[in-house]
Amino acid sequence: MTWRERLYLTLAISASVAPLALIVYLLVQRKRHLLVTGGRYRAAMTGLVLALIAALPSPLFYFDLELPIPVKAAWLPVLAGGLPIGLVCGLMAIPLLAFARGRVRWMGIASTVLCVTLLYLTLLGLSD
Repeated sequence: MTWRERLYLTLAISASVAPLALIVYLLVQRKRHLLVTGGRYRAAMTGLVLALIAALPSPLFYFDLELPIPVKAAWLPVLAGGLPIGLVCGLMAIPLLAFARGRVRWMGIASTVLCVTLLYLTLLGLSD
């Protein structure tokens, strides 16, 4: 692997870790930022959990690409199988996050859209 390929992978990892960190922050600070009650709270929490599930496969997959070949051979098929699951979870999380208010709604939807876009591009690249 050349230095340019490693640079591209490092940029992809950093671009995919940012939405993951934002979603984890929103989950940790949900008492302060999630200002809804009842059914809207449950829908917004379900959306945050699904967004977290959607945000996990991309950084793990890109990080696995940088590992040595024996380790990569063991984990790459498992992580590649999780990419479509993350894509479906992300697509289900976007409308559920619309039940939240304020910061959780807009930051959650934006980070989930970024996760879905990265997952789609990764799956598109793997399809060839």
